[in-house]
Amino acid sequence: MRIKSIAGQSAQPEVFGQRRIGVLGGTFNPPHLGHLLIADQVYREFGLEKVVVLPVGIPPHKAQNVVLGRVLREQMCALFCQERSFLELCTMELQREGYTYTVDTLRAFERMRKPDEKIYYIIGTDTLFLLETWKEHEVVLSGRLCAFICVPRPGDAPAQVLQKQQELQEKYGVEILISSGQGPDISSTKVREAFLAGEDVSGMVPGSILRFMEENHVFQGA
Repeated sequence: MRIKSIAGQSAQPEVFGQRRIGVLGGTFNPPHLGHLLIADQVYREFGLEKVVVLPVGIPPHKAQNVVLGRVLREQMCALFCQERSFLELCTMELQREGYTYTVDTLRAFERMRKPDEKIYYIIGTDTLFLLETWKEHEVVLSGRLCAFICVPRPGDAPAQVLQKQQELQEKYGVEILISSGQGPDISSTKVREAFLAGEDVSGMVPGSILRFMEENHVFQGA
């Protein structure tokens, strides 16, 4: 699959008889160590060839007054992708006008990917329970455009997660893999609030991104 890449090369040979491409989407407002831990976990656990970092353009579900502009988030995501050789930046959604919908991006990936590649869209369990609210969710969950890797979050009820996984798979035919790991209790909101309060966030974001935030005085108007 040919996509715009700023950092990273394929770091793992073909496995499982198919090249698995992970896609980690989000506002990345800012990217933080929780994102990095999730990428590390799923890359190893599911034998991914690479993890594509996909910052959204204008997310329909976010308050716009706290989302940084596209250029700043692209620059931070480029720094983030330098943290691991298997991370690769795709700016497709940043370049798109209007609101960003995952189904449009998945269709674009479908046109570009090679026959031996399969897309695994990486989500948290909070998103798992919201998939049926997505635009054209029947298409997204058909299994034709992608499968999903779901990373549990702190405080999840495992039985409810497994029940939802099974329900969606049986209803729509999509493949949903549940990671054995767990995402950390870090969010972009916590990073922003702590940073603006003058607290030490060095344990929450990569050093290069912290320096960028400090030098560019980000989130000052949030």
